[in-house]
Amino acid sequence: MDKIYLTWWQIDRAVFALAEELRKKFMPDVIVGVARGGLIPAVMLSHILGDVDVEIIAVKFYKDIEEHMEKPVVTIPLHGSLNGKRVVIVDDVSDTGKTLEVVIEEVKKAGAKEVKVACLSMKPWTKVVPDFYVFRTDQWIVFPWEEFPVVVRE
Repeated sequence: MDKIYLTWWQIDRAVFALAEELRKKFMPDVIVGVARGGLIPAVMLSHILGDVDVEIIAVKFYKDIEEHMEKPVVTIPLHGSLNGKRVVIVDDVSDTGKTLEVVIEEVKKAGAKEVKVACLSMKPWTKVVPDFYVFRTDQWIVFPWEEFPVVVRE
């Protein structure tokens, strides 16, 4: 499978673009970062938007490149209530959309008033089109925070 290797500079630009859109259209009370890929963009957005609180949820779905489990499993649940909050869920990519479906359900169960999804990228076949995203591709994306492990496995 073809891969795209993103640089930190590209990530900075993408996160700033997401932040601008969020400021204009949906300023969140809370950012929910999806571990692992969404954590770095979530924290970056929190700083850019002015120290918006960050909550974490971990969902295991992928075993390796192009290999995933039958269905996503929450391995670290949300802590506390999101009651009445405007929440943006942040992940690196919306690929199948199955992970995001699980996270959206968990965020709603935690009481969020409004829920939006922001991803750096999305795949054309995803079941969950993010409300905010920067680019779309059908290639495998290697983010700078995961480049070393991918190179070692090859």
